[in-house]
Amino acid sequence: MKNDDEKRFAGTMAAVDDAILAATPAEVAAELRALGLDPKTAAAAMHAKIEAAVRARGKKLMQAAAEQLRRDRGLPVIAGDAAASGDLRSKLARLLSQPGVPTTLAARDGRTMSDADIVSLIEDLAELGITEDEQQ
Repeated sequence: MKNDDEKRFAGTMAAVDDAILAATPAEVAAELRALGLDPKTAAAAMHAKIEAAVRARGKKLMQAAAEQLRRDRGLPVIAGDAAASGDLRSKLARLLSQPGVPTTLAARDGRTMSDADIVSLIEDLAELGITEDEQQ
């Protein structure tokens, strides 16, 4: 019985999807107005949700690609957990506070940087010879 109900539900949902996809823009606008919704506002809200989903998916794919690249190059993959992130941000702050570090780097203060950006900047500073060892 449950399997039959699931099949009927799936069929109903497919029919609803087909009806929505077959509707003209004018028909969709009329349905939205019948529900008390402004079509332009509803469309803008839907576009915003779609754009947010696309951005989130893109960020996830970019993060996975960056991690794969690090693995392929044999570099350590740093987890994005809060403790590690805080430690990295603290380390970056210590490095940027050293004399001779360009002030344009210090101005960012790590606040709007992703964990990957911070790791990259710490690596760049190390290539320039700016490490925590110099502080002592």
